[in-house]
Amino acid sequence: MYKILISNDDGVKGPGLRPLMKELSKIGKVYVIVPKNQMSGTGHSITLTKYKKIEKIEEDFYAVKGGTPADCVKYGLYYFLKNGVDLIVSGINTCPNLGQDVIYSGTVGAAREGALKGIPSLAVSAAEIDATEYKHSAIAAREIAAIVLKRKIFFKNICLNINIPQNYKGIKVAPLGLRTYNENVETVIDKKGNLSYRLSGKYIPGGKKNGTDIDIVDKGYISVTPLQINQTDFTFIKKIKL
Repeated sequence: MYKILISNDDGVKGPGLRPLMKELSKIGKVYVIVPKNQMSGTGHSITLTKYKKIEKIEEDFYAVKGGTPADCVKYGLYYFLKNGVDLIVSGINTCPNLGQDVIYSGTVGAAREGALKGIPSLAVSAAEIDATEYKHSAIAAREIAAIVLKRKIFFKNICLNINIPQNYKGIKVAPLGLRTYNENVETVIDKKGNLSYRLSGKYIPGGKKNGTDIDIVDKGYISVTPLQINQTDFTFIKKIKL
């Protein structure tokens, strides 16, 4: 039986977690290690200088207090599942991870950590803001996971970034696009007169995106983007002179 490790960045109460667990349990033995609380936007960060408390939620289901998604995958691979797993699936995220979102996404960070260890890995996101229903996304994730498991040698060291819209028409493989955001810094003053700062921003639709993951999702298809671990620009190596 296949062994599947699930993680996410939305924590134990992430609304996409249970539907994903239910579907993936149909094709393998599922193990879950997730952050205790919300850890969105943590990218591929890991914790090196602090001990973490890990709580057992139920059988084969653990939560890492203050742990990042990548931390959770490491704890799974090096402590709880030392005999290895066949597939790592991160998600289901509550909103899209398209274009440059993959740099910041904790969902993608967890999957990328698996790919670094040579394990086929999927980062799965609902392609809508604050999704309210995850059954269709979980079913699609299970179908894609089944394909990957059958051809897992081909997907070694590759992280598949997957975005699933409602009522999808099919699946298309596409490169990353570039999303445009109206970004700013918000400030607030507390009762003592101390100033605090918060990053904020809003996605601006449109722009040059034909044929990219953004375009594919806008047209109602599941986007699948293979992300490689080696980020070297080999073409530029031949041109650069310092």
